[in-house]
Amino acid sequence: MELAAETTKMHFRVLDGWRGIAALLVALFHLNLYSAIYPLDFVRNGYLFVDFFFVLSGFVITYSYGGRLKTSGDLAAFAVRRFGRLWPLHAVVLLAFVAAEIAKAVLAARGAAFYLPPFAGANSLDTLPINLALGQSFGLVRHLTWNPPSWSICAEFWTYLVFAAVLVVSSTWLARFRFAALSLIGMILAISVSVLVLFAPHGIDVSYDFGFVRCLYGFFVGHLTYRLFQITPRGALDSRFPELAMLIGIVWYVSAAGRGETSFFAPLVFAAAVFVFAFEAGPVSRLMSNRVNDWLGKVSYSVYMWQAFIIFNFVDRPVSIAEKVTGRVLTTTEGVSSALGGEAGKLILLGGQVLPIMATLLFLVVLVAVASVSYYLIERPGQELFARLSQSRWRRSPTAVRGVGIAQ
Repeated sequence: MELAAETTKMHFRVLDGWRGIAALLVALFHLNLYSAIYPLDFVRNGYLFVDFFFVLSGFVITYSYGGRLKTSGDLAAFAVRRFGRLWPLHAVVLLAFVAAEIAKAVLAARGAAFYLPPFAGANSLDTLPINLALGQSFGLVRHLTWNPPSWSICAEFWTYLVFAAVLVVSSTWLARFRFAALSLIGMILAISVSVLVLFAPHGIDVSYDFGFVRCLYGFFVGHLTYRLFQITPRGALDSRFPELAMLIGIVWYVSAAGRGETSFFAPLVFAAAVFVFAFEAGPVSRLMSNRVNDWLGKVSYSVYMWQAFIIFNFVDRPVSIAEKVTGRVLTTTEGVSSALGGEAGKLILLGGQVLPIMATLLFLVVLVAVASVSYYLIERPGQELFARLSQSRWRRSPTAVRGVGIAQ
């Protein structure tokens, strides 16, 4: 798991804010620093917020492009725009990981010892082409590689293309059939859910293996959610109760879901949340309508993409160095299961209550600061460049559009 844009019909401000909060919750899930926050079930099941991104993406991409994808030229222009939204930042972060491995190789040549040798395991050179081609979620490698969270970016890009292809085929070859698009989407949903239920080993918590299928499920649930939103009267949820109930329900569900069969309902639960908060009609929406949440939504893609790099290089490795220099044991591997792997497979133990909380907050502050710089220097220029490349092929629309997903 953008609100991003080409032009403005409607800006789902609150959904954009939730995207920023969800990105920070995923980062907390990945942070292997023990504090009072770490063992909370809500945090330990934070991987589920990736499904929130997928649903949100389906909702707003449908809003932004659902009526504009009718020909193969539209599909091509759409593909260029979405590639330009995702790939430049992905490539820069990947380059940062490569630079870190080169630095490790230089230090290793001078006698330094590391948890993993340079360019080994998840950071092997032979997996670079797969990452550059956005191929990390098809099971081509049996583990996450380089920037672990980027598997979902790969899954989103190819899901975008499936979505666009469905709309174009429905508008051309199957134009005579009234419910062609809906029928194709129903088939995709049925197949994706069946594959996950039958073959996913840990509930919906799949990434390098069935990540693309997981994204298809969430995205097209989001698509159907937008269709429902579109035909629902705007005053239907003009009350404080739906938002408060939804907020309580999300906290309860994420805390209880784990990695069993219950986790397969995540896209449906998040679809209900997206539907409710799209109306922006309750007290939670009013509370979230502020500049801080607006900014978090804007930089959420960079937050999501830089989290692992910061954890690996500015949390885990300094702690490893401190262990060697001081001789103190600051980490443990007992009972630790990390989605990031590598040195992040060790749980950092700083001791006490205040210091771990302060370190966790510092991590989040640094992450948002890095993401803010990244947004201005990488995301916006990359998006503008690819938008210009696609402009000659895109059918001009009288209104401008903003969109949402993991990436803005």
